[in-house]
Amino acid sequence: MFFILIFWQLTLAQSVGAMTVTPTQIEMASTGRTSRGAITVVNNGTDALPVELIVKKVSLDEAGVPKGSPAGDEFLIMPPQAMIPPGATQNFRIQWLGEPLLEKSETFLVYVNQIPVKLPKRIRGVQVVFGMGVMVNVAPPRGEAALQVVKTGVVTDAKGRRHPTLTVFNPTNVHALFPQSTVRVSSGDWSETLSSGELAQSIGIGLVQPGHRRRFVLPVALPPSVTSVQTSLEFRAKP
Repeated sequence: MFFILIFWQLTLAQSVGAMTVTPTQIEMASTGRTSRGAITVVNNGTDALPVELIVKKVSLDEAGVPKGSPAGDEFLIMPPQAMIPPGATQNFRIQWLGEPLLEKSETFLVYVNQIPVKLPKRIRGVQVVFGMGVMVNVAPPRGEAALQVVKTGVVTDAKGRRHPTLTVFNPTNVHALFPQSTVRVSSGDWSETLSSGELAQSIGIGLVQPGHRRRFVLPVALPPSVTSVQTSLEFRAKP
């Protein structure tokens, strides 16, 4: 009897066991030269690596938890499957085939899945396969992202440290990436400003979909005297 263990991973460093996947995030548009992209998979193992690419449409809740649904024929992926020799690299081309005049941004996860191989009957054991997800955001041809602050708060982590929280809303038809912001947190005479780089390092992609809210815990340790905070946000969408 064989047991297949599937591990899904979406992190800043997309490297697990037998393969490395780059990039972890692709920004596309529904028209023009940016309506295409590429995913690179490196076989770090000593055996041939069979992989296939599967697409899921994704919606994120306020906490950033993804909910997947079946995707249609929005993408052409070439090749859809590949057998990658040990130490070799395979490039997968991705082309948007969906609505060119997209009304609002859509988000997908392209899973790079290791395909389980059929083992000889005489071999018994555990076969471990891996899957990794690449986030693909497709923007419409018109519109500009924006973020609005709708709520602030304070939370305490497992070590007893208190951090400010910030809930933002995207009122536009274009997805927003929260780390493209500069955030100022203040209370009385105390204040701290977080740069875009600091937010990216702590939060990661920070996707806020059109018409959605996202709540973020900011990488700031509050002084003991601070019990509540005010926040201001300057968002600059990158072209």
